[in-house]
Amino acid sequence: MKMIARQQQGFTLIEVLLVVLLIGIVSGIVLLAASPNDSSRVVATETERLAEVLVLASEEAINNNQQMGLLFDERSYRLMVLDETNQRWQESNEPLFAAYELPEIVNLHLLKDDKDKLIVLDKDKNNKQDDTQAITPQLLFLSSGESSSVVLEIASEDGNKQQISVDDLSSVTLGNQAPVEQSR
Repeated sequence: MKMIARQQQGFTLIEVLLVVLLIGIVSGIVLLAASPNDSSRVVATETERLAEVLVLASEEAINNNQQMGLLFDERSYRLMVLDETNQRWQESNEPLFAAYELPEIVNLHLLKDDKDKLIVLDKDKNNKQDDTQAITPQLLFLSSGESSSVVLEIASEDGNKQQISVDDLSSVTLGNQAPVEQSR
């Protein structure tokens, strides 16, 4: 008896599935390796987040007829609301404006501020309250739609950085881009 050998004309289903599985695993490893530690993406994400928070704070100040401010250091920021009766800044009780800690690889810096336009809240210089308790935000959003003019920079340790500019009319701009849209 003579056996007739069959010739294979294509790939089996198992071979195709193995190739697709290997491609998926390799591409997943590449994406996971690049995404979380890519400082330029982290800087861009944090800059966009802060810009959106600033736009929302400006709108909140106008809509609720209140004075708001951004208080920050290199590692975090939080939004403050002026208590009109006590003339003191207090943390906002809105969950959206809660204190936010920046990722460890980025820092927040104030590049330019407008110290000529300081707003004096306590006109009574003889007030005997402890001035060390008074907190004043670095960036103000007033109910009139005006704000402090500042340039903020979010930078990573390896040199990636982006800027946010806020002008006197609360227009928020990312780097050299057009202002972030406000829904007025």
